[in-house]
Amino acid sequence: MTDDEDSADGASTALRVPPVNTSHLPVARSLADAAVGEMVFVDGRGQALTRRQVATTKAGYWALMVAGDVVIGLAYGTLVSPTVGVIAAVGIGLLTLFRLRHWPAFRTAMVHVAACHWEEAHRALLALERKRLPAGQRQSAQVVLAALESLLGQPQQALDRLGRAQPVLASGRGYARIVRCQAASVRAAALATLGRFEEAWRARDELVREAAAATGSADRARGDYLEMLVQSTELKIAADADTPEALPDDDTLHRWARAALGRTRFGEMLVSLAWAFHRRGDDDMARHLLAEAPSRIPRWSLRETSPRLDAWARERGRAWAIDGLT
Repeated sequence: MTDDEDSADGASTALRVPPVNTSHLPVARSLADAAVGEMVFVDGRGQALTRRQVATTKAGYWALMVAGDVVIGLAYGTLVSPTVGVIAAVGIGLLTLFRLRHWPAFRTAMVHVAACHWEEAHRALLALERKRLPAGQRQSAQVVLAALESLLGQPQQALDRLGRAQPVLASGRGYARIVRCQAASVRAAALATLGRFEEAWRARDELVREAAAATGSADRARGDYLEMLVQSTELKIAADADTPEALPDDDTLHRWARAALGRTRFGEMLVSLAWAFHRRGDDDMARHLLAEAPSRIPRWSLRETSPRLDAWARERGRAWAIDGLT
């Protein structure tokens, strides 16, 4: 494929990304049903919330504010992309009305993130980080900025940002643990992109520990968001390192694949699962998963985040005559 053909393919992909209305923050019905431009809100255990749950939480918050200026936290998240092995969710603690003064600018950035307008989102968050943000917003902004930098082909810049933000990220419980899970996943993905695989697996271990702390126990089931975060991180590192043996057994991978096929977005995870099945000799499953991926990827970024996986997907796409990959 020529560079011109690649550019044309990228342009056609970009056309699937809709324009945005920054005055409104769209809420997905669920993790599985999330569409381009919609946010998936998650709770402090990493479980995606329904629209009704989000509306109920927001209504309760405002009712308490009006009744007695009672302090209450509303934690919610927005999907960035599992392209870097992470679905970066954003938690914002709405502690007082005063702390909402930067919300319109933050909402604008998050709407651009959800619509895959990564450059616009990055510019908006860089402008916002110069302001005096509440701790929760500052934590979230730094993690989302790092995730965007990875998506835009700047993994070292993402690592440097997370290193500088570590004192801010280390504080807080509750939803702050979800933000630390996101940070660990972004770090693992960026390290894998740079070929620093031992460090990447250690960051994955940090993610698993933070996920256990968020759920309250290593034996307690993770919420669907956290579960996908861990899975996508492990697949990302294994694909970049070309180590399929580092992944769980085939039965577990089949369970992951069924869950991934049940989601309308996050096709990058289907690509890495297809690679895993191919490397384990199951080309029928690999071909099926790879064929399902393009329609679930609103903006292709594997060339920047996982060059080895990108090259494999394009080569297999040509060999298996799968549209949307070549």
